[in-house]
Amino acid sequence: MVVLAASITTRQGKPLLSRQFKDLSKDRVLELLSNFQNLVAEISSDHTFVEDKHVRYVYRPFDNYYIILITNRQSNIIKDLATLNLFSQTINSYLSSFHDQEIFHNAFEILSSFDEIVSMGGYKENLSFTQVQTYLSMESHEERIQEIIERNKEIEATEERKRRAKEIARKEHERKHGFVSGNGDYDGASRFTASKDPNASNAINSYYSHASPAAQQSYLQSANAAAAAAPVASPMATPHHAGPSVTGGMKLGGSAGRRSGAMLRPSAISSTSSATPPPPEEDAPENNGILISIKEVINAEFSRDGTIHSSELKGVLELRINDHDLSHSNLKLADSVDVRDRSFQFKTHPNIDKQSFLSSKLISLRDKSKAFPANDQSLGVLRWRKIAPADDDSLVPLTLTTWISPSESQQGFDVTIEYENISELELTDLVFTIPLFPQEPVDINTESSTATDAEVINMDQETGTSISVNQIGANDAGVLAFSIEAPYEDALYPMTVSFQESSRDISAKSFTGMAIDSVVLATDHDQELPYDVIASLKSDEYLVQ
Repeated sequence: MVVLAASITTRQGKPLLSRQFKDLSKDRVLELLSNFQNLVAEISSDHTFVEDKHVRYVYRPFDNYYIILITNRQSNIIKDLATLNLFSQTINSYLSSFHDQEIFHNAFEILSSFDEIVSMGGYKENLSFTQVQTYLSMESHEERIQEIIERNKEIEATEERKRRAKEIARKEHERKHGFVSGNGDYDGASRFTASKDPNASNAINSYYSHASPAAQQSYLQSANAAAAAAPVASPMATPHHAGPSVTGGMKLGGSAGRRSGAMLRPSAISSTSSATPPPPEEDAPENNGILISIKEVINAEFSRDGTIHSSELKGVLELRINDHDLSHSNLKLADSVDVRDRSFQFKTHPNIDKQSFLSSKLISLRDKSKAFPANDQSLGVLRWRKIAPADDDSLVPLTLTTWISPSESQQGFDVTIEYENISELELTDLVFTIPLFPQEPVDINTESSTATDAEVINMDQETGTSISVNQIGANDAGVLAFSIEAPYEDALYPMTVSFQESSRDISAKSFTGMAIDSVVLATDHDQELPYDVIASLKSDEYLVQ
């Protein structure tokens, strides 16, 4: 088949749109459409096609319009009708009501669909209606990525300008009041009084004695500020030279004196004062002989509407012994633990008897002549891992749903987080972290929040803003509402949630049910040994994307 042109006309013969696929002039197309109108007027009923001496018109009436394909007379009429049907479907997808103005308004899209269906040679492309829609709506992925990059650059540039403006304003304020600048240099009178030469001091005093009252007042304020800052460094020199290691006298102006003077620089003072000792290590729990730690860590990812995308749990059972008389022991798991559950991936330590573990739920050494180390150090003897499918909340103790709306009080958003503890555990140290470091303080909405102890505990550029809710009871729910400054909604994500739970009891069990039934002597399983159990649960990457 060869399609010469595709047109839309009114029932009265007025042409609205026409697309030529062969070399036809406008006058020729108007002449052919006029002939079509005469041919249609002569027949008594609607047909699918009409012919004249040179061309065939395949048409379809809709409302007060005609869709017309002008083809040569040798064209396959069956294929022509299929092409006409595809044209009709495409046009209907753009028009909600058939009016001349709406057709003109969507003329570009309609003509573009004509070009997708029929090539410029007049031959139909082998396409379906769905493919035509896909091709017409296709966007450039690279262009969208570039637009996002450019938008982020603009936002970063705006934030940088704000930060620099505040920094300039702060330095100007310090300069006017004679404060020490952030880089360690002195402003105001300190620039002149730094010299110890008495002649220079006399010259400065003589100058300011004849200056205006405002200049004298500014000089006195700057001199007082410099005098107040000077004694801070002086005590640092005393311990540097005091003590039994100093055996000889000290010469004024000597090399040692110059080194001690270097210790008084403001940069040295600031670096010394800013150095903070490392945080103390967490104290190990008390061990009364045999201490068994059951630790589980949860990773989960939620959508903003609360849908669970993925969840994963990793666990480890650690044994810690500080008495050699208790080192020849075996651990019996509780009857509720199913070590053959295929949803879990259990792995025992290479020195553990795997057959005893699978058959008797017994954690014992493979070499019966050896004993567990009694050095009071934790030894991992069993690990397990479980991955739950999407929308499965079996590994999720805390469910999350977020609601975001533009804030009316500041340039940012009102955030509402609904959280629910669906486990039998009491979760503590619940912290929500938003990856933003706003210039304005975060405003917690106490009226909408159910957590009365909610407070902002951290704000920095590296981790963002952290809000603590302290704890949530078993099978309890809560709401956290706050307003935060943000350039756009996606900047609030991914939100990170952290929590933990810990209990110390001989019957304690983990979130997934891992528990100890008893600890027995390796040579006599009827003789039970004393032990303690600590079961803990904490989040690792608990995210809302």
